[in-house]
Amino acid sequence: MRRRGFTLIEALLGLGLSLFIVTTGLELYARAQKSFLRLKDREEAGQAALAALDKIRIDLLHSGRGLSPEAGLGLVEPVEVIAGELQTTSLEKPLDLASDAQAGDTRLALVSTADIAAGQRIVLRQGPSGEARTVTRVVTGGVLIESPLERGYARESAAVSLLERVTYARDGATRVLRRKVNASSAQPLLEDTAAVRWDFDAAADLVRIRLELDTKGARPYEATVFLKNPALARQFGT
Repeated sequence: MRRRGFTLIEALLGLGLSLFIVTTGLELYARAQKSFLRLKDREEAGQAALAALDKIRIDLLHSGRGLSPEAGLGLVEPVEVIAGELQTTSLEKPLDLASDAQAGDTRLALVSTADIAAGQRIVLRQGPSGEARTVTRVVTGGVLIESPLERGYARESAAVSLLERVTYARDGATRVLRRKVNASSAQPLLEDTAAVRWDFDAAADLVRIRLELDTKGARPYEATVFLKNPALARQFGT
């Protein structure tokens, strides 16, 4: 008995069915891959946002550290929100005067100028009074400050503090949240930010943070931080 092969119509039907199955499979694969990449981008954006929140939280918890007397006397502000920027201030290191500072001086003689750079703030305190000045230049054996001292400070009894100021600001053009330490260049902390909001309740010593991402489907990330050091400084001031 002679075997009969496929007719042209049967072959065309089989080919069409095969193409339909392959095309459907490729479309499902493309959709699954697109969904996977979207979820992956959302997960990575979420992890980056959480890491940024942790960094901000650490800086806020450090705000006012080592500066309770200075903050209590109003010489420094541990936390400030200015023009949409969040700024924290803490003690970078204590300094030692090499000789007494006199009223009207624009040069401070220091035992060591290590780790000091132009643009940093220095606070001098003696008893219940003091003042803050910005370093304009580091010179041999000391620093130059931007304006004369209002009073004198004894080498033996004055407290001199080098401040560390951290600034967080969102670059609207690039949608990047950046972190800047003192006068150094701002470093990117979080990309693709749709909005960044800081709510500072000075009376309650609370800062509420809200980060909104530009990633599709990403939820806002929020945190509330209690400022323990400014709270202690408030007690010192009273």
